[in-house]
Order: sequence, then C-alpha cells, then structure tokens
Amino acid sequence: MASVRVTLRVHGLGGRLASSVVEAVKPDDSTAPDWLKIVERIDGDDLVLLVEVSGASRVRLGGLRNTVDELLAYIYGLLRSLEEAAKALKELEAGGAPRERSNEPEAG
Repeated sequence: MASVRVTLRVHGLGGRLASSVVEAVKPDDSTAPDWLKIVERIDGDDLVLLVEVSGASRVRLGGLRNTVDELLAYIYGLLRSLEEAAKALKELEAGGAPRERSNEPEAG
C-alpha cells in the first residue's frame, strides 16, 4: 500500500524548547486514526515532526494536509506565546512593568 510522508523541521529551537514542543504536541498522537502516524523527535537543536498516511486516498491526503496545517498553527502559536512571555519577563527583570501587547504582528 502506498504511503505519503511529510517532514516538518523547525531549525534552531534548542533541545529544551524542542522537548517542550514535543510534549505539547504528543497528545494529538493518541487521537489520530490508524492510517495516520505522527512521530516527533529532536535532532540536535531542531524539532522534527514526521506525519505519514498509509493509503493515498483523497480523504487521507486531506487528513494529512489538515494535520500538517494544525501542527504548524499550533507550533507557531506556542512559540509566539513563549517569545512574548520571555519579553515580559525581561521587562520585569529590568524593573519596568510589561507593556500591553496586541495580537497583531509587528511591522517590519
């Protein structure tokens, strides 16, 4: 039976942050259908996610695409939240109150 695999690699996260992302993503593995496999691993400072479907039907390829989209959105949101939290902590350590942040992307 044919299979299709997508590899997502997030470069330069560092082992600790990559491990945290793996732990946050893992619960999705348990709810995946039998024909969809998600494998997370850390390769040096990189996070690597392998998403594979067995059987290349239209429905399964759609499931693969949706899963990849969800993973990318989830990881982006998680990393952005951690970045904002780190900025706020630095401002607090510098003696100032953290400024109010919007959800809008920064210009430039």
